[in-house]
Amino acid sequence: MGGSVIRIIAGREISERIGSRMLRITTAILTVLVVAGVVVPSLVHGHTSRTRVGLVAAPAQALGPTLAAASRVSGQKLALTDLADARSARIALSRGQVDVAVTLAPHSAQLEVAQSVPSGTRALLGLALQAAHQRQVLSLAGVPAAAIRTAQQPLPIATQALHPPPLDQTARDVAGLASGFLLYITLTMYGSAVATGVAQEKTSRTAEVLLACVRPPELLSGKVLGIGLCGLGQLAIPAIAGLVANAVVHSAAIPSTVWVLLPAALLWFALGYALYAFAFAAAGALVARQEEVQFTTGPLAFPLIAGYLLVYAVIGSPHATWLKVMSFLPPLAPSMMPARIAVGGVAWWEVVLAVALMLASIYGMVRLAAGIYRPALVRGGARLSWRSALRLRFAGRRVPASG
Repeated sequence: MGGSVIRIIAGREISERIGSRMLRITTAILTVLVVAGVVVPSLVHGHTSRTRVGLVAAPAQALGPTLAAASRVSGQKLALTDLADARSARIALSRGQVDVAVTLAPHSAQLEVAQSVPSGTRALLGLALQAAHQRQVLSLAGVPAAAIRTAQQPLPIATQALHPPPLDQTARDVAGLASGFLLYITLTMYGSAVATGVAQEKTSRTAEVLLACVRPPELLSGKVLGIGLCGLGQLAIPAIAGLVANAVVHSAAIPSTVWVLLPAALLWFALGYALYAFAFAAAGALVARQEEVQFTTGPLAFPLIAGYLLVYAVIGSPHATWLKVMSFLPPLAPSMMPARIAVGGVAWWEVVLAVALMLASIYGMVRLAAGIYRPALVRGGARLSWRSALRLRFAGRRVPASG
């Protein structure tokens, strides 16, 4: 009987929220943000403007092959144009036909621009001009051309790291930040939805009617379950949309941990939501007016904010011992543990231990919240303080309400 009642109450909550305009709007906004985060970099990188370089007269034009090769190697996009003389260069600059004009003299070089030139392009042109100057000086000194070419060949430099980072480390960091942000937003939003729903039922006396038909634990569990399933769906839709968008544009670097991170994010949302939702439900039962929900839920927001801020520390110092320890604390784990999984380096036993601690904390929170929720939901009068609510839970007697 209890399971069927919980399913009915959960279905009622899901129906109410699916029909909510706010849910549709927030889901659409999250989806658009995720898709934009995938598509926009593709558009930006795919349409990077070229720097138009004018090579003035034969000495500068001789640099053309060198500059073309350097452009391919460095990734700096150059469009090379031959110009007859200085007058032609100034006309091309004034008309916007070139961005920079290069003039090479026997003992000097000049870069002439209309306004400015990107620093990367300027550095590339400077290296090419220096190489040309060196060839000229060495040639005049009688050094054979073959020796000059050998001397100016790039020296292969091998870098060997004792602990090399993954090739997709940047993508992992971005995924860690994104998961932390999404979990913080969804946990806060759906925890507040639970508290608001409980407060509405209490202040409208709907709770008294419902409690005449169902037991308080069933009402509480059904509400938390229904809202939580909506949250899982809202979290999954942007994630799937982002993967589809990336499959279309092939732009964003998908980290190698993504297929572990996605189920991990959903798991930690479920665990974090279960921990916080029952606490938010108890907070909603304390109010006398709906306007007091924000006040009673305020203390519950602090660990959520702290967990989200610590995600940045995880990205910056993923191997810090104190951060590893903090990530096992149940109030912080829903944000920090997925970020650690995204960055990499989390042992399987760490995940098992963190989940076990979360389950134990959820069990304790359910018992604590149910003890507050049951008597506070039908209690009239002024708003209860958290201290009074805890006394009500443990003492089992009426306590004075706070003003």
